[in-house]
Amino acid sequence: MQTEARSLNNPNLTTKKARSWTVRVAMWSARHRWLVLILWLVFVFGIFAVGQGMGTKTKSLDDAQSASQTEAQTAINVFNAGNKPETAFNEPLQVVINHPTLKATDPAFRETVGKVEESLRNATFNNQKVLANLPDPYTAPPQTGLISPDVSSVRIVAAIGGDKKAAHEKLEGIKPVLGGLSKAYPGYNIHTFNLGLLGDQQLQLAQSGLENSLIITTLVTLIILFLAFRAVVAAIVPLILGVTALQGAFGFMAIYSNVVAKIDLTAANLIVLIGLAVAVDYSLFLITRYRKEQANGRDRMKALEIASSTSGRAVFFSGLTVIISLAGLFFAPAGAFSSIAVGTISVVFLSIVGSLTFLPALLSILGNKLNWGHLPGIGRPRSDNGGFWGWLVAKVVRYPVVFTVVTVALLLVVASPLLHFRMGTNGIDALPDSLDGVQAYHLLSDKWPQSGILTLDTVVNGADRADTKAAIGQFQQSVAQQIGGLGNSQISYNDSGQAAKITFFQHGTPNDQANWDAVNTIRHAIIPATFDKLPNVQAYVAGDAATTLDTNKLNGDPIPLVFGFILGMSFLLLLLAFHSIVIPLKAIVLNLLSTGAAYGSMVLVFQDGYLSEQIGFRVTGVIESFVPIFVFAVLFGLSMDYHLFILTRIKELKDSGLDSVEAVTRGISQTSGTITSAAAIMVAVFLVFVAIPLMTIRQVGFGLAVAVFVDAAIIRSILLPATMRLLGDWNWYLPRWLNWLPHLTIEAEPELETQTSLQTAKSEV
Repeated sequence: MQTEARSLNNPNLTTKKARSWTVRVAMWSARHRWLVLILWLVFVFGIFAVGQGMGTKTKSLDDAQSASQTEAQTAINVFNAGNKPETAFNEPLQVVINHPTLKATDPAFRETVGKVEESLRNATFNNQKVLANLPDPYTAPPQTGLISPDVSSVRIVAAIGGDKKAAHEKLEGIKPVLGGLSKAYPGYNIHTFNLGLLGDQQLQLAQSGLENSLIITTLVTLIILFLAFRAVVAAIVPLILGVTALQGAFGFMAIYSNVVAKIDLTAANLIVLIGLAVAVDYSLFLITRYRKEQANGRDRMKALEIASSTSGRAVFFSGLTVIISLAGLFFAPAGAFSSIAVGTISVVFLSIVGSLTFLPALLSILGNKLNWGHLPGIGRPRSDNGGFWGWLVAKVVRYPVVFTVVTVALLLVVASPLLHFRMGTNGIDALPDSLDGVQAYHLLSDKWPQSGILTLDTVVNGADRADTKAAIGQFQQSVAQQIGGLGNSQISYNDSGQAAKITFFQHGTPNDQANWDAVNTIRHAIIPATFDKLPNVQAYVAGDAATTLDTNKLNGDPIPLVFGFILGMSFLLLLLAFHSIVIPLKAIVLNLLSTGAAYGSMVLVFQDGYLSEQIGFRVTGVIESFVPIFVFAVLFGLSMDYHLFILTRIKELKDSGLDSVEAVTRGISQTSGTITSAAAIMVAVFLVFVAIPLMTIRQVGFGLAVAVFVDAAIIRSILLPATMRLLGDWNWYLPRWLNWLPHLTIEAEPELETQTSLQTAKSEV
């Protein structure tokens, strides 16, 4: 009995048990703290320096459009195959000139157009003319449409000759000329439309948005961490891990973009979006447990040991679930998914490694100084009853049926806009008007409604044959008869003359249903009726609406496979962790409810236009086809973070002898403070990204912010305890025929096991 009493009164005494590898790694890092600190900083900043030296290669707008072998891209390839190397690309460039009061026929207007033309003709790069095929708008045939129908505007249409690389290099030579036109001719609206230039403008916008968002998210995260820890140093430590993990991920992605493939324009923003939230969350879990053990009388090394054995292992498996979910993106064939998956997985992986090595080393160095900077009167220690959340959970487990029915009904209502969910592409029309290329795009669309830049192209091979030429004429007539609202068609041939491109011009946007219907009619009705009877002749439809349709299919078809992979792997992980088939099934259902609420909110805001004026964006009527898969992958991984963190605590309490109701109540109440702080940080980070004027980033940030809020405030605090109370011991049901499954211990609680065994022994005596 004396030994037992000494054991109970000694907070540093625990039963002997084999240490997990996460504990061994963390403790080695803590003992060799300065070495680990230096190695971590050299590693992450070394990768960053190498990446910066190589430069990050990103996809431009035209790169993104040609990333996959869709029918629209096949059409482009067939046409370009017959072009000479020096004209294989011929990137189009249009300079549009408008004056608020002058007509295009006025002498002053004509003089300005002449001077602009002269500047463009004289632009050179490496002693070569940049622009080719530069017709005079005033002497060109009227059918070229270089003067707008209302005679208020003139467009100068040219081509940048050479292959793709040469064309992009020549753009650098003409940028100074184009940039000085508006200043040289005040009073005129002069804007340039070119995909390469617009891609550069979009990249600059993304980079400036990234810099601003980093500053804002860092400040907001620091404030929330200070409120959570009530100490300056403790609040700064998670940011150090987050920033260093981001630097390493940026360097890795730069190397990847040079060695493997260019990365998508949005990849860097998404790396920050996910990386900062995850790294800070993992630090929050570990530091919270470390400080709790110190408050309970543990010395520095023992507190680190317990924190790494409990929250550290939970962080590892939580990060593993995020990586598994993000790996589902590799099943999607679109090129953007691969680079984004690589980038986000790299920053999550670095966050895990840093949490298990760098963070224990830093905590070992700081010791009690971790609590430096506490301001009197700011915050108060949380009690184990969880405050408000503890009170709420107690109410939920008392009336589980009512809370379950009401909460599920509410989430289904929020998800109901999904009934009219519509995917599309948020292209040029969704970019902010501040970009010169966007202003040119809208001016061209307004002034040339019948021959603007929204094209519907059909490429036909064998165009040098008489029977094919006759079929092309019949095709033009059929399109004009069966599809209304198209402008006059134009025919162009490649250099070999073996492929023809029949171009129509459409109204509206690439997301309009009427434009999609026109594409489908041509593909599935007019082309088969016109060209199928000709031997060795194929026809392919390209253009803006066709590319959008193909992109929707490209991103939509793999959804069942991606969702199935993520759901299946999540089910397997939870099955092994908790040896229950009820826990993983219920987790999937709950996560699907939060996913539905996030999707429904995105449809309500970005598709239906609610809050568009407050947020400040142009409603396109569609959700970017890339977004649903990405949001689902990230959301499911992050949701499992909280789910694992809470459920492991509940199971430990139940295994220690508490009944199911008490284990649920205590488990959720005791983790509520950490979960609330972690969720608040994630929501804040995600909402900051809604302010970046790139529609894809806005939709992702908003969707994830809603999902995390719903997950933490509703799913984990109401539905999880309510359903666990209703199911009782059935939560832990596992059929006998599955007893052979290995047990995956996510979080060990040595001190809980020790206290339980000692209390049991004492009661027996």
